[in-house]
Amino acid sequence: MTLPAYYHYWGKAKSDKDTGETSYHLLPYHCLDVAAVAVCWLKLCPNLLDRFSAITKLDHKQTQAWILFFIALHDYGKFDLRFQRKAKQAWQTVNPGLSKVPDQLNGKEIKEYHHGFAGLFWFYQDQKARFDTDQEDDYCFEENEEWEAWYSWLASVVGHHGIVPEDSEKENSSEYQLRASDELAAAFRQSRLQWLQLLEQLFLIPAGLNLSDNPPKLETGKYQQSSATLLAGFCSVSDWLGSSDAFDYHDQPCQSLQELQNWYRNRLAIAEQALINAGLTAHIQRYQSVQRLLEKNHQPRQVQCLVDELPDNPGLTLIEAATGSGKTEAALAYAWKLLGSGLADSIVFALPTQATANAMLSRLEKAAPILFQRQTNLVLAHGRSRYQQDFINLQQACRPQTVQQKEEAWVQCGQWLAQSRKRVFFGQIGVCTVDQVLVSVLPVKHKFVRGFGVGRSVLIIDEVHAYDSYMYGLLEAVLEQQRMAGGSAVLLSATLPFQQKQQLAKVWDCTLAESQRSYPLITHCQSNKTDYFNLSPLPEQQPKKSAVGIELIKTEDLFPNQAVMKRMLDAVESGAQVCLVCNLVADAQALYQQCLDLIEQSPEINNDQCLLFHSRYLFNHRQDKEKKVLDLFGAKPNPGDARKRGHLLIATQVVEQSLDLDFDWLITQLCPVDLLFQRMGRLHRHQHNQAQRPENFQSPVCTILLPTEIDYDLHELIYGNSRVLWRTEQLLQQAVAEHGAKIKFPTSYRDWIEKVYQDGCWPQEPESVQASYQAYEDDCFSSKMLAKQLITSSMQALSDNDSNVSALTRDGEMNLTVTPVYHNAAGQNCLLDGRLLDDLDESEKPEVLNLNSVAVPKSWGNRGRLSEPDEDGVIWLSMQHQENNCFHATINEFIYHYHADSGLTRTTEIEETP
Repeated sequence: MTLPAYYHYWGKAKSDKDTGETSYHLLPYHCLDVAAVAVCWLKLCPNLLDRFSAITKLDHKQTQAWILFFIALHDYGKFDLRFQRKAKQAWQTVNPGLSKVPDQLNGKEIKEYHHGFAGLFWFYQDQKARFDTDQEDDYCFEENEEWEAWYSWLASVVGHHGIVPEDSEKENSSEYQLRASDELAAAFRQSRLQWLQLLEQLFLIPAGLNLSDNPPKLETGKYQQSSATLLAGFCSVSDWLGSSDAFDYHDQPCQSLQELQNWYRNRLAIAEQALINAGLTAHIQRYQSVQRLLEKNHQPRQVQCLVDELPDNPGLTLIEAATGSGKTEAALAYAWKLLGSGLADSIVFALPTQATANAMLSRLEKAAPILFQRQTNLVLAHGRSRYQQDFINLQQACRPQTVQQKEEAWVQCGQWLAQSRKRVFFGQIGVCTVDQVLVSVLPVKHKFVRGFGVGRSVLIIDEVHAYDSYMYGLLEAVLEQQRMAGGSAVLLSATLPFQQKQQLAKVWDCTLAESQRSYPLITHCQSNKTDYFNLSPLPEQQPKKSAVGIELIKTEDLFPNQAVMKRMLDAVESGAQVCLVCNLVADAQALYQQCLDLIEQSPEINNDQCLLFHSRYLFNHRQDKEKKVLDLFGAKPNPGDARKRGHLLIATQVVEQSLDLDFDWLITQLCPVDLLFQRMGRLHRHQHNQAQRPENFQSPVCTILLPTEIDYDLHELIYGNSRVLWRTEQLLQQAVAEHGAKIKFPTSYRDWIEKVYQDGCWPQEPESVQASYQAYEDDCFSSKMLAKQLITSSMQALSDNDSNVSALTRDGEMNLTVTPVYHNAAGQNCLLDGRLLDDLDESEKPEVLNLNSVAVPKSWGNRGRLSEPDEDGVIWLSMQHQENNCFHATINEFIYHYHADSGLTRTTEIEETP
């Protein structure tokens, strides 16, 4: 009996270092291993098959048939002599006949051959008679449509090594055409065609399909996102698992189709166990109610009461409610409801900053066992996590053992996951900064793995008002990607301007009614249908009415004057918990040093009663800061300790978002009204602390520092334009004049924010403010266009490292990452935590560097004379180790200083931009 030609090819091979012998796994077996992972995954997580069926508009049986058929084609490009010669001994053993035929290849052609893109080329060339015609008629148009359908699937699976090929690759003969004899070329083509016929028998025919049928085209949306993202990510992760050591090598061909089918069925048990070990399978608890997520004896309130009314359908959900109203638990409860209805397998919770992501973890740790049965993969991007490391042995995977070296799928998996921020996409609950989600639509390698991880999840984005125009341009593409994957997104905010909400709703093909001004409000968008959910008149469900007293003080540069500084320290001395919020890190650092100087002169206050908190710390130091801040000012301070003495926290915007903090008195520099209200939400947040508030702080008061002139200087640069600052200032002054210096909530949320962000000029709006806003509008348009250009860019995909992620997703202040280093006494390069660079294993290096990096303004790279990024995207800052764990560097006119208390500072006589 003549064996089918496809058995004469190896798919995976490795050499024994001791014996020099090469063991190999036949190519059909590897392809079927990956298909086995895929079919078991669809069985264990039926939501995935539902998603794919909604995309294909076919029944489950035919949808699964096309999925398995194409996934088994993912290594079609390995049916090529250049790939087979990568392991010459394996090629000679598996195909002694053809291996004796002379060829014209050189080492460079073999080394540089990449089978992913070549798979698209060979498939098109093998089927050219079907897809290509020179006739200018309707038939020609139909043929092109036919290819577009096949291309939408095939490109997604052959791109499993990180980059989905463009359609043009199908005819790139100069790069992929094989320089070999006609005999060799014909043999390889015959093998590929026989492989197609086998896959037709295994997967298509049992579902009533065959090779003459066309798969349904995977569509692309107006933001250039494609439903093929789900397939590309699904295939890539299936290939990672199917390439793992769980699957042993087989080098003996099956003697019949039935024997091969039996072999394949036996691999299913291995595949299922690999998925379970990886922690990718979800065991969801039956949905009960939002009550289960609340503290004992706490009843649902405000938006939490609306969860059970929300539809069990995928869609875009906007939750607008006041700070501290329970939006997080409402979003989690609704996500649980969608999980319980089989509409998702996991949750990805994205927040604006790492500090807010860290703070969210403890809340989600309590929710995880309620939402999921058994052990749950709860993953925080950097930091504490409960994650099953069985998914991958990083040390093993990052050391190439196969002849494919870095091209090996398991090695690429290890290198991709070596940065823990990416593991959020493989957990049941992943917590990350929004950057990690936004990059799924940008030109980086394996972006579709992120897209798949988000697509199979309920995506929750907190503080959605906190993003600039550039990030909104990316966010809209992310939301389209989520919609096309059949997923759901839940966006949280105190309130959004109507124009902003309308833009988000358009992504889901919905239009909002401007007349819907209820507050709090939940808006649900689904397939051209918009539903609104507001509160019943029951008093216990309504938000509690409150008023915050405001005090306006005009100062130079928005710095507190000496009188305010003295009042702050006097308040601390009286036992008050005080917070001063600055808009710039440099301001916070300077004021912190001033306070320490004043404390030196005060016998009543110690240095440990004054804290600095911002984003410019090494990760471990930032973690320590966050923990101390939450211990001192959080919802449940350490009993008998935290609030017995007064404390002053000098902080930046990190305290205004998602952190559950409670202050007796708040001082803040002027900022846009929505952010101002966020900051005010940290005043008198918890009733149980009321008895411990000092006598003069029984009522909440916010002191707001205003400029002496209509000149907002660097603060205007931070927030993009002076209009929002000027209008916020006018409303504050009006409130002092008309309302007894009080702002009433929740009514002020909708009224004030809509006024500040409304189109058109206000009466007496200064020309300088109008000009600033016009420049801002132009910048916003340019930023959105830049985002869209990047999304649709054909630029070469960048390495998916944190430096590129930061640069690609941030168009504002923090979009540069530096890694400080110093020389120890032995002259060795050390990170600031003391670890030697040369001692780092490749599997841990990306993570360790991330933990020892600091986010800084992009201007530091432009004017700061910092080094250019190296080939891994790392910007090194060489420093000197001084006393008391201080680190110092002088680069031209700039002086850099790092300490765990103050973070990274830069001083110069030249005026510094944020």
